[in-house]
Amino acid sequence: MIALRAGALGVIAALSIAIGTAAAAPLRFGTPVFVDRNLAGGEPLVFADHIHHTLIYTSHEGTTHLYRPGLVSGATLEFGANYRNQVNLWTSKDNGATWTRVDYLGGFVSPPVANSGFSDPDLTQDAGGRIYDTGIDLVNDALFSSSDGGQSWTQGTVNCSEGDRPWLAGARKDEVFLATNTTRAGHQVFRSTDGGQTCPVDGVPDSGDDATGHHYDGNGKLLYDRRRDALAEPITYDDGLGVSTWRRGDAAFTPHRVYTGSTYAHWPMLTQDAAGTLYLVWDTNPTQSGTAGGCDGSETPAPNQVLMSYSKDFGQSWSAPSTVAAPAGARAFWPWAVAGDAGKVSVVWYQTDKVVDLACQPAKISAEEATITSASSASPKQQTVDVVGRPIADNNICQNGTTCVATGEDRRLGDFFTNAVDERGCVLVATGDTTQPDPITGGDRSISLPLFVRQVSGPRLVGKGDCST
Repeated sequence: MIALRAGALGVIAALSIAIGTAAAAPLRFGTPVFVDRNLAGGEPLVFADHIHHTLIYTSHEGTTHLYRPGLVSGATLEFGANYRNQVNLWTSKDNGATWTRVDYLGGFVSPPVANSGFSDPDLTQDAGGRIYDTGIDLVNDALFSSSDGGQSWTQGTVNCSEGDRPWLAGARKDEVFLATNTTRAGHQVFRSTDGGQTCPVDGVPDSGDDATGHHYDGNGKLLYDRRRDALAEPITYDDGLGVSTWRRGDAAFTPHRVYTGSTYAHWPMLTQDAAGTLYLVWDTNPTQSGTAGGCDGSETPAPNQVLMSYSKDFGQSWSAPSTVAAPAGARAFWPWAVAGDAGKVSVVWYQTDKVVDLACQPAKISAEEATITSASSASPKQQTVDVVGRPIADNNICQNGTTCVATGEDRRLGDFFTNAVDERGCVLVATGDTTQPDPITGGDRSISLPLFVRQVSGPRLVGKGDCST
């Protein structure tokens, strides 16, 4: 019995060593999967529905992302044949190994008029499990929803509000908030309580001047805190960034400054961990004083940073910024973030292979990811990896909206790419890819392609252990 017990203890010890080794495995992502090889993939989002056990992927339909040098291509023919004036949608039932277009030949299950809008998608889920998406048609913010994990979209409204760049946050059952830059009353947040079928005429304002006279506007992915039953939203000042907060009954959002300085991306990214800590992530935009190497003789860009600050009191106060990325001889831009357990954060960003002014100067662009633990402490730990393992683009990037098609500049990637957490507690990444040649001409495509990558090793964002187990 003593010998048997010793042997059992030896097995337990060996298992403990093996588990410890797995927990220390390096951060790694698997083989990238093209969600679709014909439809556009700019501004993509991926979402894991833990209730229906599906993945949902959505992207810009490509209308204002078309690349003029690639218009004479097979991709343009596919774009025209499948065009429906609705954001693209796919679902996966096998963790992203394969993807299915959402009823792309006949439109959505609900009348297409309720889902009209080719641009600016976003995904969220309410407490009842309903998934929401949005799309705009340059004047309307459509809002529509699915109760079966994204396979059918059975209700919605063509016009929750007139505006631009809507962002969503699911709240109570059948409740969703939509934030947008309205065409009549500045930035506002609208609340739907019937699964997205209707929205009120007036929203809650989130723009104005702060106590020092600096103007701010809500600008970025909206966030709902279930325990506080409150909203938080990134804001951009005329000279920096911050976060606005709102509780039920408030007449307007309350702004809180986080950072003063220049930025490259149009908006910062806000996320929250399981302990309720908020994290704001953004990129900087320094230039070299006294130079003229940028576009149109502007100052030459300098190597920049991706920074992160956190708040443990729901935005009232913020930590000093910490550095997530500071590549030497390169530029890091368009960060997005998602959080898991307390102190666990995943940040993704694009990174060039050299310092350039991307408005007119080309560079090879890779998709980077950092998994950070103890992120809300004085001693965070971080692993960083190239998600795809190769560039996803090799060109300049136009951030001038609808004018990019007319000028022939490259806007195929849109304005952002995203990450998410799957049911394993591991990271998913959705990005556009403009490197694939046109199948007919062999030259540039007129659109980017939607690409999906999942974490296969390294620490989980939710739960203990490693993503390889």
